[in-house]
Amino acid sequence: MLRLLLFFLVLIPLYVQAQSTIDIKPEIGIFLPEIKGTIKNTQGSSDFQEDYQYEKSKASFFSLDIDIDKKYIPNLYISYFNLKTNTNSNVTKPVRVADGDFNSSVSTYIDYSIINSVIYKDFMRKGHLKSIFGYQFYTGDLELDIGINLKIIKWNFEIEDKVDVTKSSSWINAGLIIPIPHLGIKYYLYDFSIYSNISALSLSEAKLLSYRMGIDYRIVDSVYLNASYLYESFEAIEENDTINFTTAGYKFSFKYKF
Repeated sequence: MLRLLLFFLVLIPLYVQAQSTIDIKPEIGIFLPEIKGTIKNTQGSSDFQEDYQYEKSKASFFSLDIDIDKKYIPNLYISYFNLKTNTNSNVTKPVRVADGDFNSSVSTYIDYSIINSVIYKDFMRKGHLKSIFGYQFYTGDLELDIGINLKIIKWNFEIEDKVDVTKSSSWINAGLIIPIPHLGIKYYLYDFSIYSNISALSLSEAKLLSYRMGIDYRIVDSVYLNASYLYESFEAIEENDTINFTTAGYKFSFKYKF
């Protein structure tokens, strides 16, 4: 998935040179989430923070925003991050994961990746100049984004008993590919843009919620500095286990506009 995203990051700017109606904005940064969630089954539940000692983590973040200035052609936003982390902990109660039971010192590992592919149409309301005490100020532009987010989630959790080597390790693999509604709002004022968006869906077999809010600042020409807050949560059922997993935290990045 990362190779595919990098392919677009290289190919699309070359295409843009011949297409003056398209703006391309690749982004690279770091995501600093806190990990929360549970694994539940008929034997009880285990908590990622209380039982497995997960707290803060970090992941590389990539995105590509393709803004097409055509009335009937939608825009495209693609984002990707891959979080890999592990811990060693002592579980103080018996826990069951997949087909394994654990009640002592364990090591765990999480491999979690998300691709958001948002196809959206933007509806812009341009601002105007306003005079206040004899000074001219621009009121700013307001944009509403409506679209569909094709969300691809891959989540893998492994647990191994560090005391009883006769026990085999257990793992859970969860994968989701679901289109969900997307709604966003942006406000542009001089070199700043403030934005917020949300994608959510609730089904019997899966629940998904993601939102982000942040600010872009143009530091020079086409270079932007970004600070934002990202929230990603999903609930899925894999055989006898119900996974509820959340990552939430700040992201810092650079963007370049072609």
